[in-house]
Amino acid sequence: MANLKVEIAGIEFKNPVLPAAGPPVRDAKAIKDCEEGGAGGIVTKTISTKAAPVPRPNMAVLNRARIVQMYNTVKNGKEQTLVKTAYRMDQGFINTELWTELPLEQWIEKELPSLNDLTVPLIVSVGYTPDDMKKIIPLLKEFDIDAIEFSTHYIEPGIITDIIKTIKSIMDVPVFPKLSPHHTDLLVSQAKEAEKAGADAIVAINSFGPTLHFDIYTRKPYMGSEFGFGWMSGPPIKPLAVRAVFDIARNVNIPVIGVGGISTGKDAIEHIMAGATIVGVCTQAIIEGKKAFGRIAREISEELDKMGFSSLEEIRGLYIKEMGAGQKVRIEGGIARLVEDKCTGCKLCERVCQYEAITMVKKEGIRHLLPEINGEKCAACGLCVSICPTDALYLEF
Repeated sequence: MANLKVEIAGIEFKNPVLPAAGPPVRDAKAIKDCEEGGAGGIVTKTISTKAAPVPRPNMAVLNRARIVQMYNTVKNGKEQTLVKTAYRMDQGFINTELWTELPLEQWIEKELPSLNDLTVPLIVSVGYTPDDMKKIIPLLKEFDIDAIEFSTHYIEPGIITDIIKTIKSIMDVPVFPKLSPHHTDLLVSQAKEAEKAGADAIVAINSFGPTLHFDIYTRKPYMGSEFGFGWMSGPPIKPLAVRAVFDIARNVNIPVIGVGGISTGKDAIEHIMAGATIVGVCTQAIIEGKKAFGRIAREISEELDKMGFSSLEEIRGLYIKEMGAGQKVRIEGGIARLVEDKCTGCKLCERVCQYEAITMVKKEGIRHLLPEINGEKCAACGLCVSICPTDALYLEF
C-alpha cells in the first residue's frame, strides 16, 4: 500500500484526509467520531467570540429528485449503498451554516479539554477579526494545539495580514488562513499576502455563494435565512476548488490545503496533483458519516497503487509540473474515434452530439449498433468522450 504520511509546518499526519470546519466537527464528541472514522487530523468548527445565530433550516441537498430516483432503483435496500451512489454521482449541497453555535466559553471549558487524548493533530479554526483574535487566542494557549486556521469568510481581504500578525504575536503556532472564493481574482494575491505576513499554509477554498434554492410549488426557500440565501459545497464546486489550489500552489512557497468537492479518493488525488499537500472534507462526511474520511484515505492508497506510485510526494503538484507554461490551444482539426470492442451501443454519444456528427449504425457481426462519426461534421468538442461510460471514444488530432 502507498505511504500516505504527510507533513505540514512540522506537523505529521498519518494520512492527508482531514475534516474541514463544519458540522462534522461541531463539538468534542463529533471530533472524536471523525478520528475514529479515519481522519488523519482534525480541524474544529470555527470558533468566534459569540455563538453563531444559525438560521433553521440550514442544510439541504440541491438535487433531491436524483436521490429519489436512486432510491427507487436501488434494489438491495442498503442505506449506505444508496447514500454513496446517489450523492457521489452528482449531488450539490446548500447551507446557511455559520461558525460554531456553541459559545466560546463552552469550547474553552468543556470541548477543548475533552480533546486531551486525541491521537491525531489538532487544528483549531477561529474567526474573524483581529479584535476577535485578541480575545480568543490567549484562551487557546493552555491547550495542546498543533495549528490555528482562521476563516476569511466574513472579512475584507485587506486585513488578512493583520490577523496573521495578531495570532502569531500571541501564540507561537503555525497559522493557516482559509480563503473564500467570493473574489476569485484575488485568491492568488491574498495567498501571496498571507505568505509574506508569515502564514505557514493556505487553505483553499470555503463554500461558494451566496446562492438561492427554493421550491417552485410553494415558493418557499430551502434555507431559513432572510431571503433563503445559502452557500454551495460538494461536487459541483470541485473544479473551482481545484483551479484555486492550482493557481495558489504555483504562486506561493508554502503548502496548500485543498478543500472543496472531495467525495472520493480520486477527488483528493486531483487536489494533490494540482498542488495540495493535504485535503479537507466536509459535505461528504455530512451525507455519508464519519467513516468517509477513512474510506477516502483508503481509496487514495488504492489509486496510487494502480498508478504505480508509492507515496503522496510523487504525485504532489504533478499537474503543475506536466503543464509547464500551459498547453497548445487548438482551434481546428481533430476527430472523435471509436474503440469498437469497448462500445456497448448505449447511444449516449449520438444523443449528446451537438453537431449531428454521430449516427448509430449496424455493423456485420456485432449485435448492437455502433456510432459512426462523420469527420466533416465532428468539431472535436470532446463531449462524447467525456460522457462515454465505457471509454470507447477518444479524440485524435
